[in-house]
Amino acid sequence: MPVRSLPEALYSADQTRELDRLAGEAGLSGEELMERAGRAAFDVLLSRWPAASRPAVLCGGGNNGGDGYVVARLAREAGLEPVIYHLRDPERMKGDALTMARRARDAGVPMRALSLDDLPVDAPLLVDGLLGTGISGALREGIRAVIEALDRLGKPVLALDVPSGLNADTGAPAGAVLSADCTITFIGVNRGLLTGA
Repeated sequence: MPVRSLPEALYSADQTRELDRLAGEAGLSGEELMERAGRAAFDVLLSRWPAASRPAVLCGGGNNGGDGYVVARLAREAGLEPVIYHLRDPERMKGDALTMARRARDAGVPMRALSLDDLPVDAPLLVDGLLGTGISGALREGIRAVIEALDRLGKPVLALDVPSGLNADTGAPAGAVLSADCTITFIGVNRGLLTGA
């Protein structure tokens, strides 16, 4: 559901991680939280871009990527034709993100390594699960170049948690940002989504 007014509270990235931890203490597993996040994002995809039958789901190596793997699996199960473009070999992921990557693979979602030589140029929509709220400082040159190249494609973008390359606390770009048409955030609204760039 789109936000129709400003949130009552804004959180730092550390505070949203603490909220995530408290949810775990309350009995919600990381796996369940990731499934819920992916489902919410997939619902936004369907409502906002109902004709995007071949979304490219961009997955990083952390929990943000795990959310992306959930979106891709749900898209496949719904009869769409998603393709995952990953920054890290899915089998090198850890924890709940690894579980979600394996579920997407087992569901038959095609997976490709994201690089400057292999960008989703024909996709009607990009789902951005590359980098989440944990970035600080400048991006490494390789990922900066990939984000700039993706941004130049001019595709519609659904960002998960925060547009990749945007500092969740300050709203400042970390060297490059994948501009999003829509951003869905899950546990709390980070300050950087409403400040800076």
